[in-house]
Amino acid sequence: MAGDESSPTAVSADDALVQYSLVAALAAGDYDGGISLGELVREGDFGVGTFSRLDGEMIVLDGKVYQALADQTIRAAPPTETSPFAAVKFFRADGRLVDLSAASLTDLDDQLDHLLPRRNSPYAIRVDGQFARLTLRSVPAQKPPYEPLVDVVKHQATWHTEHVRGTLIGLRCPNWIGTLNVAGYHWHFLSDDRKVGGHVLDCAFNSALLRYDECTSLVIRLPQTREFDAFDADTVKGSDIDQIERQRAPSEE
Repeated sequence: MAGDESSPTAVSADDALVQYSLVAALAAGDYDGGISLGELVREGDFGVGTFSRLDGEMIVLDGKVYQALADQTIRAAPPTETSPFAAVKFFRADGRLVDLSAASLTDLDDQLDHLLPRRNSPYAIRVDGQFARLTLRSVPAQKPPYEPLVDVVKHQATWHTEHVRGTLIGLRCPNWIGTLNVAGYHWHFLSDDRKVGGHVLDCAFNSALLRYDECTSLVIRLPQTREFDAFDADTVKGSDIDQIERQRAPSEE
Protein backbone atom coordinates (compact mmCIF):
# COMPACT_ATOMS: atom_id res chain seq x y z
CA MET A 1 0.00 0.00 0.00
CA ALA A 2 1.29 3.47 -0.90
CA GLY A 3 2.73 5.51 1.94
CA ASP A 4 3.79 8.66 0.04
CA GLU A 5 3.27 12.30 0.98
CA SER A 6 1.48 13.28 -2.24
CA SER A 7 -1.42 15.72 -2.29
CA PRO A 8 -4.83 14.45 -1.16
CA THR A 9 -7.06 12.76 -3.70
CA ALA A 10 -10.84 13.12 -3.92
CA VAL A 11 -12.73 11.41 -1.10
CA SER A 12 -14.52 8.23 -2.15
CA ALA A 13 -17.77 7.41 -0.35
CA ASP A 14 -16.74 3.75 -0.45
CA ASP A 15 -13.65 4.54 1.64
CA ALA A 16 -15.50 6.37 4.41
CA LEU A 17 -16.19 4.96 7.85
CA VAL A 18 -19.78 6.03 8.38
CA GLN A 19 -21.14 6.12 11.91
CA TYR A 20 -24.52 6.98 13.30
CA SER A 21 -24.42 9.03 16.52
CA LEU A 22 -21.49 9.21 18.98
CA VAL A 23 -20.30 6.50 21.32
CA ALA A 24 -20.34 9.17 24.06
CA ALA A 25 -24.09 9.60 23.58
CA LEU A 26 -24.57 5.85 23.80
CA ALA A 27 -22.43 5.67 26.92
CA ALA A 28 -24.56 8.40 28.50
CA GLY A 29 -27.74 6.34 28.03
CA ASP A 30 -29.15 7.38 24.63
CA TYR A 31 -30.43 3.89 23.77
CA ASP A 32 -33.78 4.42 22.03
CA GLY A 33 -34.61 4.43 18.33
CA GLY A 34 -32.01 5.61 15.86
CA ILE A 35 -31.23 4.81 12.25
CA SER A 36 -33.15 1.97 10.59
CA LEU A 37 -31.09 -1.03 9.60
CA GLY A 38 -32.31 -0.65 6.04
CA GLU A 39 -30.75 2.82 5.95
CA LEU A 40 -27.62 1.62 7.71
CA VAL A 41 -26.68 -1.00 5.12
CA ARG A 42 -26.93 1.64 2.42
CA GLU A 43 -23.94 3.26 4.15
CA GLY A 44 -21.78 0.10 4.42
CA ASP A 45 -21.72 -3.69 4.28
CA PHE A 46 -19.33 -4.33 7.20
CA GLY A 47 -19.29 -3.04 10.75
CA VAL A 48 -20.44 -3.13 14.36
CA GLY A 49 -23.01 -1.47 16.58
CA THR A 50 -25.95 -2.15 18.85
CA PHE A 51 -29.74 -2.12 18.73
CA SER A 52 -32.48 0.01 20.22
CA ARG A 53 -32.61 -0.46 24.02
CA LEU A 54 -29.15 -2.12 23.77
CA ASP A 55 -30.85 -5.36 22.75
CA GLY A 56 -27.78 -7.35 21.73
CA GLU A 57 -24.58 -6.85 19.74
CA MET A 58 -24.77 -5.84 16.08
CA ILE A 59 -22.70 -7.59 13.43
CA VAL A 60 -22.79 -6.28 9.85
CA LEU A 61 -21.14 -8.78 7.52
CA ASP A 62 -21.42 -9.06 3.74
CA GLY A 63 -24.28 -6.56 3.75
CA LYS A 64 -26.44 -8.44 6.25
CA VAL A 65 -27.20 -7.42 9.83
CA TYR A 66 -27.13 -10.00 12.62
CA GLN A 67 -28.22 -9.61 16.23
CA ALA A 68 -26.24 -11.51 18.88
CA LEU A 69 -28.56 -11.69 21.87
CA ALA A 70 -27.73 -12.10 25.55
CA ASP A 71 -29.25 -15.60 25.54
CA GLN A 72 -26.45 -16.60 23.10
CA THR A 73 -28.76 -16.89 20.07
CA ILE A 74 -28.23 -15.19 16.72
CA ARG A 75 -30.99 -13.76 14.56
CA ALA A 76 -31.09 -11.97 11.24
CA ALA A 77 -32.27 -8.46 12.12
CA PRO A 78 -35.07 -7.05 9.94
CA PRO A 79 -34.45 -3.76 8.09
CA THR A 80 -37.19 -1.96 10.05
CA GLU A 81 -35.36 -2.33 13.38
CA THR A 82 -33.26 0.57 14.59
CA SER A 83 -29.81 1.30 16.02
CA PRO A 84 -28.83 4.13 18.39
CA PHE A 85 -25.15 3.65 17.47
CA ALA A 86 -23.34 1.84 14.66
CA ALA A 87 -20.27 2.23 12.43
CA VAL A 88 -20.03 0.68 8.97
CA LYS A 89 -18.15 0.87 5.68
CA PHE A 90 -18.07 -0.88 2.34
CA PHE A 91 -15.25 -3.37 2.89
CA ARG A 92 -12.68 -3.29 0.09
CA ALA A 93 -9.40 -4.82 1.24
CA ASP A 94 -6.27 -2.69 0.93
CA GLY A 95 -4.01 -5.41 2.33
CA ARG A 96 -3.93 -8.92 3.70
CA LEU A 97 -1.92 -11.35 5.79
CA VAL A 98 -2.23 -15.12 5.44
CA ASP A 99 -1.46 -17.68 8.14
CA LEU A 100 -1.98 -15.21 10.97
CA SER A 101 -2.00 -16.66 14.50
CA ALA A 102 -2.80 -14.99 17.81
CA ALA A 103 -2.61 -16.35 21.36
CA SER A 104 -5.08 -13.75 22.68
CA LEU A 105 -7.03 -10.71 21.65
CA THR A 106 -4.34 -8.46 23.11
CA ASP A 107 -1.75 -10.35 21.04
CA LEU A 108 -3.83 -9.70 17.91
CA ASP A 109 -4.10 -5.98 18.73
CA ASP A 110 -0.35 -5.76 19.28
CA GLN A 111 0.41 -7.44 15.96
CA LEU A 112 -1.95 -5.11 14.13
CA ASP A 113 -0.26 -2.08 15.66
CA HIS A 114 2.84 -3.10 13.72
CA LEU A 115 1.05 -4.33 10.59
CA LEU A 116 -1.34 -1.50 9.74
CA PRO A 117 0.39 1.14 7.58
CA ARG A 118 -0.97 4.31 9.17
CA ARG A 119 -1.21 5.11 12.87
CA ASN A 120 -3.79 7.88 12.53
CA SER A 121 -6.23 6.36 10.03
CA PRO A 122 -9.29 4.31 10.99
CA TYR A 123 -9.39 0.73 9.70
CA ALA A 124 -11.97 -1.96 9.12
CA ILE A 125 -10.42 -5.37 9.81
CA ARG A 126 -11.71 -8.84 8.90
CA VAL A 127 -10.19 -12.09 10.21
CA ASP A 128 -11.51 -15.41 8.83
CA GLY A 129 -10.42 -18.73 10.31
CA GLN A 130 -10.82 -21.53 12.80
CA PHE A 131 -10.92 -20.22 16.36
CA ALA A 132 -9.56 -22.46 19.10
CA ARG A 133 -11.39 -20.45 21.76
CA LEU A 134 -13.53 -17.35 22.12
CA THR A 135 -14.91 -15.38 25.05
CA LEU A 136 -17.98 -13.42 23.99
CA ARG A 137 -20.46 -11.06 25.59
CA SER A 138 -23.81 -9.45 24.91
CA VAL A 139 -26.13 -7.16 26.82
CA PRO A 140 -29.86 -7.75 27.42
CA ALA A 141 -32.46 -5.17 26.39
CA GLN A 142 -32.75 -2.30 28.84
CA LYS A 143 -35.79 -0.61 30.34
CA PRO A 144 -36.12 3.08 31.22
CA PRO A 145 -34.99 4.90 33.24
CA TYR A 146 -31.76 3.90 31.55
CA GLU A 147 -28.51 3.46 33.45
CA PRO A 148 -25.24 4.70 31.91
CA LEU A 149 -23.60 2.05 29.76
CA VAL A 150 -20.64 1.66 32.13
CA ASP A 151 -23.14 0.34 34.71
CA VAL A 152 -25.13 -1.76 32.24
CA VAL A 153 -22.08 -3.81 31.20
CA LYS A 154 -21.54 -4.86 34.81
CA HIS A 155 -24.53 -7.16 34.22
CA GLN A 156 -23.55 -8.40 30.77
CA ALA A 157 -23.89 -12.04 29.76
CA THR A 158 -20.50 -13.67 29.09
CA TRP A 159 -19.78 -17.12 27.66
CA HIS A 160 -17.00 -19.24 26.16
CA THR A 161 -16.87 -21.38 23.05
CA GLU A 162 -14.20 -23.52 21.39
CA HIS A 163 -13.31 -24.87 17.96
CA VAL A 164 -15.59 -22.72 15.83
CA ARG A 165 -15.00 -21.38 12.34
CA GLY A 166 -16.03 -17.82 11.66
CA THR A 167 -15.13 -14.17 11.23
CA LEU A 168 -13.84 -11.40 13.47
CA ILE A 169 -15.39 -8.08 12.48
CA GLY A 170 -13.17 -5.30 13.78
CA LEU A 171 -12.67 -1.55 13.73
CA ARG A 172 -9.50 0.26 14.76
CA CYS A 173 -9.90 3.97 15.47
CA PRO A 174 -6.91 6.21 16.27
CA ASN A 175 -6.56 7.99 19.59
CA TRP A 176 -7.67 11.33 18.17
CA ILE A 177 -11.19 9.90 17.87
CA GLY A 178 -11.69 10.70 21.55
CA THR A 179 -15.27 9.94 22.62
CA LEU A 180 -16.69 10.11 19.08
CA ASN A 181 -16.08 6.38 18.68
CA VAL A 182 -14.01 3.70 20.44
CA ALA A 183 -10.31 4.54 20.34
CA GLY A 184 -8.30 1.39 19.64
CA TYR A 185 -9.76 -1.95 18.62
CA HIS A 186 -13.40 -3.00 18.80
CA TRP A 187 -14.17 -6.63 17.85
CA HIS A 188 -17.34 -8.63 17.21
CA PHE A 189 -17.55 -12.24 16.00
CA LEU A 190 -19.91 -14.32 13.86
CA SER A 191 -19.55 -18.03 13.12
CA ASP A 192 -19.86 -19.38 9.60
CA ASP A 193 -23.04 -21.26 10.54
CA ARG A 194 -24.52 -18.05 12.01
CA LYS A 195 -25.13 -19.73 15.36
CA VAL A 196 -22.39 -18.14 17.51
CA GLY A 197 -21.60 -14.46 17.88
CA GLY A 198 -21.16 -11.44 20.09
CA HIS A 199 -18.74 -8.81 21.32
CA VAL A 200 -15.27 -10.37 21.68
CA LEU A 201 -13.45 -10.29 25.02
CA ASP A 202 -10.77 -12.82 24.09
CA CYS A 203 -9.85 -15.30 21.35
CA ALA A 204 -7.09 -17.56 20.07
CA PHE A 205 -6.56 -18.87 16.54
CA ASN A 206 -4.02 -20.22 14.05
CA SER A 207 -3.57 -19.91 10.29
CA ALA A 208 -6.27 -17.29 9.74
CA LEU A 209 -6.68 -14.88 6.83
CA LEU A 210 -6.60 -11.20 7.84
CA ARG A 211 -7.72 -8.42 5.52
CA TYR A 212 -7.75 -4.71 6.31
CA ASP A 213 -9.41 -1.72 4.69
CA GLU A 214 -8.11 1.79 5.39
CA CYS A 215 -10.77 4.47 5.88
CA THR A 216 -9.81 7.73 4.19
CA SER A 217 -12.61 9.74 5.77
CA LEU A 218 -15.00 9.67 8.72
CA VAL A 219 -18.67 10.56 8.25
CA ILE A 220 -20.83 11.08 11.34
CA ARG A 221 -24.62 11.11 11.04
CA LEU A 222 -26.04 12.96 14.04
CA PRO A 223 -29.44 12.05 15.52
CA GLN A 224 -32.04 14.80 15.37
CA THR A 225 -33.67 13.90 18.67
CA ARG A 226 -34.30 15.59 22.02
CA GLU A 227 -32.37 12.82 23.77
CA PHE A 228 -29.24 13.39 21.70
CA ASP A 229 -29.54 17.16 22.08
CA ALA A 230 -29.84 16.77 25.86
CA PHE A 231 -26.86 14.48 26.52
CA ASP A 232 -23.83 16.08 28.18
CA ALA A 233 -20.53 14.96 26.66
CA ASP A 234 -18.65 16.19 29.72
CA THR A 235 -20.22 13.41 31.81
CA VAL A 236 -18.57 10.69 29.67
CA LYS A 237 -14.89 9.87 30.16
CA GLY A 238 -12.62 8.15 27.69
CA SER A 239 -11.78 5.66 30.43
CA ASP A 240 -15.48 4.75 30.69
CA ILE A 241 -15.65 3.98 26.97
CA ASP A 242 -12.46 1.96 27.19
CA GLN A 243 -13.98 -0.07 30.03
CA ILE A 244 -17.24 -0.54 28.11
CA GLU A 245 -16.01 -1.46 24.65
CA ARG A 246 -12.39 -2.59 25.01
CA GLN A 247 -12.76 -5.07 27.86
CA ARG A 248 -10.62 -8.15 27.83
CA ALA A 249 -11.33 -11.48 29.47
CA PRO A 250 -10.04 -11.82 33.07
CA SER A 251 -7.14 -13.99 31.90
CA GLU A 252 -5.81 -11.01 29.94
CA GLU A 253 -6.24 -8.31 32.56
